[in-house]
Amino acid sequence: MTATPLTHHDILALVAPFSRSGRQVDLPACDRIQRRVVFKPRDHAADAPGLPGLRELLALEKVGQSSYRLTRTLVLASGLQARLTASVADPAQLLQRVDAVPVGQHFALGEGFAIARHYALQSEAQAPVLSSAVVQVGDLSLMMTVSPVRSVSADVLLSAPPGQVLDIPQDLLAVLGWAWSPLSATREGWSGKFRLRGTPDQRTRRAEAALDRVATHLAQTLAAPPAEFHDVHWLARWRVVWRRAIPLLTPICILITVLAMPRLAIDDIPGLWTVVYQLPTVLIAISFMTQDLPRFEIPPWPRQSNASSWWRQREPDGGPKPD
Repeated sequence: MTATPLTHHDILALVAPFSRSGRQVDLPACDRIQRRVVFKPRDHAADAPGLPGLRELLALEKVGQSSYRLTRTLVLASGLQARLTASVADPAQLLQRVDAVPVGQHFALGEGFAIARHYALQSEAQAPVLSSAVVQVGDLSLMMTVSPVRSVSADVLLSAPPGQVLDIPQDLLAVLGWAWSPLSATREGWSGKFRLRGTPDQRTRRAEAALDRVATHLAQTLAAPPAEFHDVHWLARWRVVWRRAIPLLTPICILITVLAMPRLAIDDIPGLWTVVYQLPTVLIAISFMTQDLPRFEIPPWPRQSNASSWWRQREPDGGPKPD
């Protein structure tokens, strides 16, 4: 059935708590058929001195017979945006919960980078949960999308402006630790994963910390010549090679173990039989710990780049080429 459009009386009743907080309805922008009430932009420069030109865009939607969704969009003078969404039955309670989240929590500005975090208020008892985030480093954009499903890794995508290709090694982010997967070239850019575990609150905190770290890493790396990446991270790059080789080494080690068992004097060494018997299981477990879906591959050897820049013009076929 088609939802009943909002009447003028409905709008007046819904916006009463918003009017008391100083918000004004933007009647031309409202959509009564879609049951969407839009408020005029509100400046937040005084609430966040370190965020120049910060403005708030607020929209209230009726998504059910007695359910509402409030979306707060914060926009910086640079155009960077961050959202907060919440859904409950009482519009006044919605506004109270959204206003309780500081506007400064959405952004982080550092030397050479800016971060915008998008949150959702999933229940009355929980703190804001990170749903996605954008890291802006010059022309580079990194987007992290956090799944609401527990134990599912976050998706990471590095993208360049139209007409440009980011010419990077596959281990650009993997050198930060085992939680970061190697990157794969796609038509949209470079995609990867960030391993997240724990409760929604724990996943949010870990993702926030990871975003701060990766933003600093990208700003410092892209500010230097490509050749310096290998000089600075050569040891971490070799650890990535070992990590990527584990899935391939697993069946090889199992085969070697099986072939060697008849030649081993296992009965003469107490406990050795248990170790050898459990070795395949341990190897398989380590293989799955390295990434969500182990890839059987021969990882590329880390080498110093001879490129003069991290950027190049897009090829006619439209996609970046992996190293």
